[in-house]
Amino acid sequence: MITRIANRRMYYTAFVAVIVVLLVILALPSLKSAIARAQLEMKPKNEVVEAASDTPAGDAAPQSPTEFEKVAETDRLELQFRSSDSAIVVKDKSNGYLWQSAVPLQDAATEGNDLWTASSQSIFHMTFTDPNLPAIETQETNSVIEQPKIKATELDNGISVHYELPRLQISFDMIFELKGNALEVTVPGQSVQEAKNNWLMAISPLPFFGAAMDHEQGYAIYPDGPGALSTFKSNHPNYLNPYRASVYGSDTISFNNYQRQQNALLPIFGLKVNENAFLGMITKGEYDANILYSPSGYLINMNRVSSELVYRREYEAVKKDGNLTKKPEKELLREDHTIRYVFFSGNEADYSHMASAYRQYLIDEKGIAPRIKKGEPIPFGLDLLMGIKEGQILFDHFIPTTTFEEGQQIMEDLTKRGVKNISANLLGWTNEGYLEYPSDYKPSSKLGGKSGLKQLSEYTKANNYQLFLQDNYIMAWKGVDGFSTRSDVVVGANHFAVTDRYSELFYLNAGKQNERFQDKVLDPLGKLAVTGINFDGIGYTDYYDYNKAYPLTREGTASKWLEMMGKSVDQFGAAAAIGGNGYTIPTSSRLFSIPMEDSGYFFTDETIPFYQMVVHGLIPYSGDAQNLFYDPRLQFLKMVEYGYMPYYQFTKKHSEDLKDTYYSDLFSSAYHNWVDQAVDQYNEMSEKLQPVWSQTMKEHRKLEKDVYEVVYEDGSRLIVNYSPREVKIDGHLVPDKNFIVVPKGG
Repeated sequence: MITRIANRRMYYTAFVAVIVVLLVILALPSLKSAIARAQLEMKPKNEVVEAASDTPAGDAAPQSPTEFEKVAETDRLELQFRSSDSAIVVKDKSNGYLWQSAVPLQDAATEGNDLWTASSQSIFHMTFTDPNLPAIETQETNSVIEQPKIKATELDNGISVHYELPRLQISFDMIFELKGNALEVTVPGQSVQEAKNNWLMAISPLPFFGAAMDHEQGYAIYPDGPGALSTFKSNHPNYLNPYRASVYGSDTISFNNYQRQQNALLPIFGLKVNENAFLGMITKGEYDANILYSPSGYLINMNRVSSELVYRREYEAVKKDGNLTKKPEKELLREDHTIRYVFFSGNEADYSHMASAYRQYLIDEKGIAPRIKKGEPIPFGLDLLMGIKEGQILFDHFIPTTTFEEGQQIMEDLTKRGVKNISANLLGWTNEGYLEYPSDYKPSSKLGGKSGLKQLSEYTKANNYQLFLQDNYIMAWKGVDGFSTRSDVVVGANHFAVTDRYSELFYLNAGKQNERFQDKVLDPLGKLAVTGINFDGIGYTDYYDYNKAYPLTREGTASKWLEMMGKSVDQFGAAAAIGGNGYTIPTSSRLFSIPMEDSGYFFTDETIPFYQMVVHGLIPYSGDAQNLFYDPRLQFLKMVEYGYMPYYQFTKKHSEDLKDTYYSDLFSSAYHNWVDQAVDQYNEMSEKLQPVWSQTMKEHRKLEKDVYEVVYEDGSRLIVNYSPREVKIDGHLVPDKNFIVVPKGG
């Protein structure tokens, strides 16, 4: 009996073992898939899935590399092309330096990783997705993995390459041309073709162009706020994420007022390697592009900076069961993209010359003319908060913090104290007050009405002062009259109005706002002697709009705003913008809220005034109000170093009146509390910096820890000392936490 039971148990155990083995065998593919999914989920949030296939990417095996052949030449540059894989080399004839699209294999610090070795040899990276999946899964591939069919056509001063990817059934052209001391890379929108099951998301041309190793001397620059710099380091940690920023800010409207990342105000990036450098600038299609910087330590030990051209975005779609899922947009963004690489060598290989090159591009090709006259006094930047509403149970209460008459009194007092030039800006001047949008566009009767504003404007005109009227034409609050939540607002790709979680705040369609701007805003103001409208929002926000009556791309939205700015210029003579996105520069007579700091990425070593070096001497600009900073002296020195105008935000009444309003951040604003310090700082800046106010910044550099130098176009040197000790620079003593100006030759 015991033997029979033992045998039965033995047979049962064997049977169970066989079943388990069969189940394991059957489960292996699912297990493999689960592991793969787990690995993907453990990757950093912004990382995309690597393309994988059990079949060869292309029909043919990789070709053996051919020799590079010269296909174009200018006085400064030579373009070489390798037909086997379309790799390029740009030779700087001034010193023989070679800028290569493919990292030399002996230098590729990929730790033996075949995938990244292939990636470092690629002429492009690409992301794509299968639109038939229930939720978007973005995959990444590159030219080495895909082994595209290549057809090259010679051009007058370059070469056009057609890429056909058989596995994905995606094709497009890339054109490489030399122009003077620059290489231009263009992806024509009409050349892009895709399959039904593989939709193109983005292309990154020349992702490893000029990539630098740890042992090399140099840095990368990227447009994080005013500009940021990351040096090459032999000793560095491993980074989880690179710098990735959409040009002109996120392409998704956010209702988070505490975003950490600064806007990419300009479509630029740059790399300095030893005594050579390049500046990359996106000159076409920049509204749909990202800037990428991957420091050594992010996945591999190579420093690389490039652009990414966006052809499709993802959006939140509502499934049949009511849940949300991410889906790719249906329509391809069929637009041309051009990236221009400008090259530098020797003493010119630095970010100062990069900024000069971009400034010259804006002057030569965007038609920007200086708004600052030679010898013009430095303006005193004066924001006046006029009125704001305080929420109450039945009716909101309007608080007049500065009437039009009191605004004139403040300016008269500043003039008596020696201020020679004022650039004033009025906030909350309408019946709705500050931060209530849309405003009714009419001067508040509680502030003095249209007659009071007229008198103030005539005073400023008589004294040759500026007077801007600030308003916001892109945001709207539910319950405020003047717009329809059905027809006037921005609509997302999911066909729902874009709003916050409470359905209280909306964004307005730029096309419809532009159509009404003349009749609703400008005509009622008549012939007031104001300088122009100061447009809040358009300098730091840009978005797609799927409004059926007026659909707009990001470029289309910006163009409508620029038309509105142009109408202000036509009627009053000028316009201003808050935020500083590059598209506002050509039309602005003043720029507000230009950032002084970057976002604080771990790999960033220095904030640099790249943006300020581009616009100084062309357009006056201001940053944060001096009376709202935790360390006024540090803020003052930063204003001096970065070329800002002195700037304050005042009220005639005490700031305590604002404690129960939406603008309680203005915690110290009473004019009489700040006027002495403000005038002292203005006089100090005016006395020392007046000669360079209308000049361009030629060079900016760090001399030593906490000591910086700016060289202006006439050779004058500004030296700023942030340290708590006196320093001596070239025989010149600079007091602690102070600055000096050394005239040319001094």
